[in-house]
Amino acid sequence: MVGDLVGFIASIYKRGTAYVQIPTTLLAQIDSSIGGKTAIDLAVAKNLVGAFYQPKIVIVDTKLLRTLPKRQLQSGMAEAIKYAVIKYKALFSFLKNNYTKIMRLDKKALAYMEERCIRIKAGVVAKDEQEQKGVRTILNFGHTVGHALESAAGYRRYSHGEAIAIGMTCASRIAQHLGLLSDSDRSKIEELIELFGLPKQIKSLPIKRILNSLARDKKFIHAKNRFVLPTRIGTVIVKKNIPQNLIRQAILENMVRTREDIS
Repeated sequence: MVGDLVGFIASIYKRGTAYVQIPTTLLAQIDSSIGGKTAIDLAVAKNLVGAFYQPKIVIVDTKLLRTLPKRQLQSGMAEAIKYAVIKYKALFSFLKNNYTKIMRLDKKALAYMEERCIRIKAGVVAKDEQEQKGVRTILNFGHTVGHALESAAGYRRYSHGEAIAIGMTCASRIAQHLGLLSDSDRSKIEELIELFGLPKQIKSLPIKRILNSLARDKKFIHAKNRFVLPTRIGTVIVKKNIPQNLIRQAILENMVRTREDIS
């Protein structure tokens, strides 16, 4: 949040002034501080006001992570899982096999994981800095439903990483229903999310509110939805115009439901 706010202010102050990112959370170190996207949230939807504005340098110090509560570390791991699913199967295996070391902030494990994630994001951004070629879109895996959950819950119930974790499970289920992803790989994705203590299910949030927020997603083009869907671990595609009933079904499958929630 601090990085996005300062980056956005830097982009408009005197029509642009230099700034440096020194991220202090895991999520910021491996994701939000890299790539130049800066934005603020509005009540109706995430990131509707913002700019592409690159920092002069990003300084990442893993020792800062020792100041974080466990929930913040888990939240950051959602983005690490995202990178493993979209681009690097070996990272997926590393996360699974080194869960204990990562959560204990083992220096070597953290350094490897963070370097992999940073290289993946920097590489994608370098090919499509302002998301005009469709290359950068793959970084939104889990973010379509995830952003809708954040805004529907008033930005209070879920951290960004927690919402993205649920969004990844929903996207994986959509991919499975479309015949793009095997049940085995979908299960592996959900198991890794669960291993790091991240949520997979939505609680006490009416689906109508989620779908209303989803309809305002800034990534949609000409009112047509766009989802990043895994076809196997390490590979994703961008799929447009997913049927609304299929999106609803995937969300409901990831809900702890009451009558109010499904109305």
